[in-house]
Amino acid sequence: MLRWPPKPKRSLLFVWHAGEENGLLGSRYMADFPVVPIENIVAQLNMDMVGRNRNDDPKQANTVLVVGSDRISTELHNLNEDANASLARPMTMDYEMNDPADTESIYTRSDHYSYAVKGIPIIFYFTGLHPDYHAPSDSVDKIVFDKIQRVAQLAYETGRRVANLDHAPV
Repeated sequence: MLRWPPKPKRSLLFVWHAGEENGLLGSRYMADFPVVPIENIVAQLNMDMVGRNRNDDPKQANTVLVVGSDRISTELHNLNEDANASLARPMTMDYEMNDPADTESIYTRSDHYSYAVKGIPIIFYFTGLHPDYHAPSDSVDKIVFDKIQRVAQLAYETGRRVANLDHAPV
C-alpha cells in the first residue's frame, strides 16, 4: 500500500516562470501580482539549470551551487544545510556564486530575485555554467538525470522543513 507523507503545516505553491532571459518577466509578474497574498509567501526555492555539471566536469557530479540562502534568512540557510545532511547521499554545497562580488551576478539574474527584492527569503539551486549555457546545443542527451533527482530531493527536503515551521524563516 502506498503511504503518503503527512500533510505539511503550510501550503506549498509550485510556480513555473517564463521570460527570465527577457527581464525576469514571469517571476516579476508573479511577485507583483501573486495568486496568494505576498505576506503568505514565506520562502522561494528556485531550481534552474540543475541537470548538468559545471563546465561538464564529472568531478562536479555531487556539487550544487547554492545562492542567496543566507542573504535574507539565516534560518532558511540552516534548514537547507540540515536538509542536505539528512539525505542518504548529501550533496557538496558550493557557495562561491553567493558572493556579492561574483562577476556573474547569479543572485540578481534568475527568477528567485523577483521574490528577494520583496523581502522573501530565497534559495537558488544551480549546477553551474557550461559550454552550452543558453544555447540551442544544450540538448537532452547532455542531462545528468541522477543529478536533477538529487537536487530536487534537496529542494523537497528543504521545502518540507520550511512548510512545517510554525513561523516564517527568520
